[in-house]
Amino acid sequence: MLAGIVQGVTEFLPVSSSGHLVILHTLFGEGDGSNLAFTVFLHLATLLSVIIVFHKDVLSLFREFLSFSADCFRGKPSIRTPERRFLIMIILGSIPAAVVGGLLVLLNYDDVLENIFVVAVMLLITAALMFLVDKLGKGRKTEKNAPIGTAWVVGLFQAIAILPGLSRSGSTIFGGLVSGFTKEFAVRFSFILSIPTIIGAGLVQLISLVRSDSISVEPLYWLVGFAAATLCGVFAIKFIKVLIQSSKFYIFSIYCLLASAFAFLLGFGVI
Repeated sequence: MLAGIVQGVTEFLPVSSSGHLVILHTLFGEGDGSNLAFTVFLHLATLLSVIIVFHKDVLSLFREFLSFSADCFRGKPSIRTPERRFLIMIILGSIPAAVVGGLLVLLNYDDVLENIFVVAVMLLITAALMFLVDKLGKGRKTEKNAPIGTAWVVGLFQAIAILPGLSRSGSTIFGGLVSGFTKEFAVRFSFILSIPTIIGAGLVQLISLVRSDSISVEPLYWLVGFAAATLCGVFAIKFIKVLIQSSKFYIFSIYCLLASAFAFLLGFGVI
């Protein structure tokens, strides 16, 4: 249950779930194949959290995807509605993370993703971004009038956030606000953009899991963890939606500073 709560909360709050996992691994050692399988399972829970909160957008995008596919098949693709623009932005915004993630795997740079000092530095950057979120002016762009190219900006922030300690949600929300998005659209775009990212990360972990050939299932343990991750994920997303409007993201800045200090102490063997 604890693992589900940690996954559900840190996946969406701008504090970096990957950074927390590295810190936990450094403290208690690496997990085995069954832990990896459980992590893959929890990714499905966080995916469900996004779908629950943004179910109207997800259904609309799915219908638009079918319509867009049909238009492409007929040779008459167009961007004629805000929903179609939103779909194209999500597709374009997902490309940078897919490319960077693929390169890390192909070039065997996975060790970077487990380095406690990388986590410590990236948490400092996350702290700075969360402090600046409150300082950014109010944007006016939504899917109705945002230039399609702004999706690349947010996508690049998401790609960089593959580094542990750099929050994916915090980075993409910051990228959206820098691009002139309204606060509501910046949050909505960030979390819906996470859907293909979570699916992609889950598939990569699943491949590693299949290769390791070590899966053990404890139904009750998995079910409780899944439920906890889903409920905490829903709560975390709704909390962000409220907090972004009150200009109190600095609380995450303070938390990330403390987490960074802890990671540095852990890395130097003080803890």
